Amino acid sequence: MKKLLTSLVLLVSISLFAQRDYKANVEIVRDSFGVPHIFGKTDADVGYGLGWATCEDDFKTLQWMFLAGKEMAGLHMGKDGAIIDYAVNLLRVRELVDARYEQDLSPHVREIIEAMTLAVNKYAELHPEEVIVKKSFPASPHDIVAGYVLAESLLSGVDGPLKSIVNGTQPTVPFAEKGKGSNGIAFNSAKTKDGATYLDINSHQPLEGPLSWYEIHLCSEEGWNIMGGTFHGGVTVFHGVNEYLGWAHTVNNFDGVDVFQLQPDPKKKNHYLVDGKSYPLEVKAATLHVNLSKKGKFVLPVKKKVWWSMYGATLVTKKGIFAIRLGANMNVKTIEQYFQMNKAHNYTEFRRALDIQGAAMMTTIYADRYDTIMCLSNGLLPMRKPGYDWLHTVPGNTTKTLWTTFHPEKDLPQVVNPKSGYVFNFNNSAFDCTAPADDPRPADYDPTMGYTLTPTSRSLRFNELIQKYKKVDWNDFLTLKYDEGYGHHIHFFKDYPVDDIFDLSAKDYPDLTDILGKFKAWNSYRMAPVTDTNFAPIYKTFWTLYSDTKDNEALYARDSVKRREFFVASLRKTKAEMLKDFGTLNIQLGDLQRHQRGDVDLPLGGGPDMIRAAYPQPYKNGRFRTFVGDSYIMLIRFTKDGPEVHTVSPYGASNKPGSPHYTDQMKLYANKQTKLMTFDKAKIYKTAEKIYHPQ
Repeated sequence: MKKLLTSLVLLVSISLFAQRDYKANVEIVRDSFGVPHIFGKTDADVGYGLGWATCEDDFKTLQWMFLAGKEMAGLHMGKDGAIIDYAVNLLRVRELVDARYEQDLSPHVREIIEAMTLAVNKYAELHPEEVIVKKSFPASPHDIVAGYVLAESLLSGVDGPLKSIVNGTQPTVPFAEKGKGSNGIAFNSAKTKDGATYLDINSHQPLEGPLSWYEIHLCSEEGWNIMGGTFHGGVTVFHGVNEYLGWAHTVNNFDGVDVFQLQPDPKKKNHYLVDGKSYPLEVKAATLHVNLSKKGKFVLPVKKKVWWSMYGATLVTKKGIFAIRLGANMNVKTIEQYFQMNKAHNYTEFRRALDIQGAAMMTTIYADRYDTIMCLSNGLLPMRKPGYDWLHTVPGNTTKTLWTTFHPEKDLPQVVNPKSGYVFNFNNSAFDCTAPADDPRPADYDPTMGYTLTPTSRSLRFNELIQKYKKVDWNDFLTLKYDEGYGHHIHFFKDYPVDDIFDLSAKDYPDLTDILGKFKAWNSYRMAPVTDTNFAPIYKTFWTLYSDTKDNEALYARDSVKRREFFVASLRKTKAEMLKDFGTLNIQLGDLQRHQRGDVDLPLGGGPDMIRAAYPQPYKNGRFRTFVGDSYIMLIRFTKDGPEVHTVSPYGASNKPGSPHYTDQMKLYANKQTKLMTFDKAKIYKTAEKIYHPQ
């Protein structure tokens, strides 16, 4: 009955908003690169235009979010999708959204979401041949919000504990008593020669697919005017710049997910004890639909039990009863927070938006035209009682461990306007974000937050490079952003350095003299431009190490003999494959690493965990195709007259092969070039490739 009432209220809400002719009040202006500039009378008009433009450019990817939110991923992805549907059920995502949709989201933001939903449904109605799962439309605003909650939960690292509990490797307790990465850099006038503020927005995401970026410009007469990146199906810009300020995000590392082991009540089946009192486990049956055929004609329904306790999502296993608790599935405020961030005009308003605490994680690197910069390791950090090992399994038989509140964002590691004049984050420690004298100190923060203290190859490299500059100009900024080198340490395998591979001697392994010679030569400069002729076999070796390490702990072994044997085996494998595929080890990096889509196939520099990041997947003829790396780049210079905005996408504005904008930014991307964007409405209209209303 409750679900029926919720659905009726939702349908009435949508029908009321549907009375407004959004499409008549919004224009989509496509620039010469096909990027949509969406101009509307109201914010909701812009939301409608955003939904329509996203569908035009990549309706397929947008549907992933809707299918996950509707617990229908299994109908498209088979077994892998059914696992997502199970997680949505386990975390009670739909129940959370139904209960808190009106409570957590303002009427204004709800109208934007609902207008966007109308546009997506209209597109699906007019283009039924593009619908992946026929039963998935019409979509509802709750589907969008549910997709956000699931994404926040996965980004928070809930998949790690889920896997360890299911496969029986989660540590137990006695009852005697989580990309690949991202870059963000900001400089203010204390560090820049021209007195301007610089911001590098440089996320490392998949270059295509559900987690790839979509470039947009949103502008309404109600003051919403921002450009940047969103995910397909996103309602706002996730990171970008308006006329006053901008921000970048990087994935941070802290303990935001707890696993509790519950104590079964020996006297009552499916009950557990907390403070000596017995409580029943809540259980419901979830029906997962697994598509076993390409055309969806054979769908297998699978029933699974989903458990819940006062600690949250619960799994009953042979090893024990475990509960997973995290902030990401406790509110649906994410869209509200990002909308307020989009509309902020200054640092005070931006901080007020952060106070909403709708985002479960992410380091935020902030800069504005008023010379303010900031680095904040943001997230939902529980207020935990000391005395427990919060990094491992925690006893779930006492209310002392049952946290219910979170640290306010002002309590989290952060630096504002340091004397050094710069802040940065490369997925490294929250306590290494500026010059050492200005860094926050771990001792000043609650130790139960569980922030990691480890560096990345990128953070180590940046710390070495920045020492060379008393002040930077714009060209220096670009040099830092596109740096294709490693520092003195290479640190990207589970935070374990692999530098000792360079210590291997050809005297001990004469059959590896040639490839070890490449290592020795390259070790003197450690750079990876596209034309380099030493790095290719080293890159290939790193890939071999990574591929063979998924179920092999030899790389992380403290036993030097085991590590050396593993390195030698990888070197021999790399040499054999390169001689087979290329006939030589002496090839340029760009011959090995390609930036490819459709008929465009370009050489690319950079490498794994470099500031100019590129992560490979096998392509053809022994070559690699970059699939994760600099996924969308925004380089911003704030002047007194406003921001200068330079951007580039890896491929283009459209993910449809027939579009002229499917590959038209690839050369810019590969050549470390950008396109100039503008907030000037008159100029946007004057130079537009196409101007039209959505249908």
